[in-house]
Amino acid sequence: MEASEYILLLLSSKAEGINGRTALQKLGYFGSVKTGIDLGYGPDFYGPYSTVISATLQNMVESDFIVEQERFTNRYRKLYTYNLTEESKLQAKQLRKKYVKESRIISSVVKKCEHVANLDYNVLSWAAKVHFVLSQTGKGMTHNEAISSSRTFGWQLNEQQVKAGAKLLQELKLIKKT
Repeated sequence: MEASEYILLLLSSKAEGINGRTALQKLGYFGSVKTGIDLGYGPDFYGPYSTVISATLQNMVESDFIVEQERFTNRYRKLYTYNLTEESKLQAKQLRKKYVKESRIISSVVKKCEHVANLDYNVLSWAAKVHFVLSQTGKGMTHNEAISSSRTFGWQLNEQQVKAGAKLLQELKLIKKT
C-alpha cells in the first residue's frame, strides 16, 4: 500500500476530517502497527513520526487532493484540519474495496481513539510514546520503567501520562490489561 493510499483510508474514516498534524501522525502510527504496514515511523519530539506520511500529506495538499485548513487555537497555536475533496472521496471509496481488511483496522483505530481519548493529541502522543518504548524493548514494563526508558528518546513522560497512554493502548489491544 502506498502512503497516499494509507492517508486516504485514514482521512476517510472520519467524515469531519482529522484535526491536527500530531493527531494524524499518531493515528497513522497506531494503524500502521495494527496493519503491519511500514510507514517509516521513528522517534520524534511528539512521539513516533513518519517523514513519509508528512511529505506525502504535504504533496497531496499542494496538489489540491486533500484540503488543509488552518486556524488559531485560544493559545495562538496553529491547528490544521485535513479533509478529503470530492475527487479523493471517490478514490478512498475504491481503496476501501481494494484494502478491505486494512480499511476496517484503520477505521477501528480512529473510532477507538476518538471514543477513549477524544482524539486529544496529547493522549495520542503519550500512548504512541509508550507503545514505541515497549516495542523497542520487546518486553513488558512497569510504569516507572516506561518513564525511565522514554528518556532514551528525549521524552519526559510522567506516571499520569503513562497511565493515560496505557489505557488507550489497552483499548486498541496493543498491550494487555494488567
